[in-house]
Amino acid sequence: MSGRFKTAFKDTIRVLHTFALEVIGGFFLALAIIGVTSVVQEYRRFVDDADVGFWRTLLALGFSLAMLVFGLQSFWKARKIQK
Repeated sequence: MSGRFKTAFKDTIRVLHTFALEVIGGFFLALAIIGVTSVVQEYRRFVDDADVGFWRTLLALGFSLAMLVFGLQSFWKARKIQK
């Protein structure tokens, strides 16, 4: 039965999987944008007072980069599925 289901709805499943990956990628990219604003804020704090913020700036940068990579990877996987 599941083989027949997969055969009958193969295109629908593929489209839904692609859509889910694109939505998740969009969320990750939105988090990366939020992270970049945090990096800018933390860097400004670091410039004003060197005792505050080097590690916080570095942590915000790492978060932003990780979210960017996850978002791009999700879109890359969605593109591979479309082929």
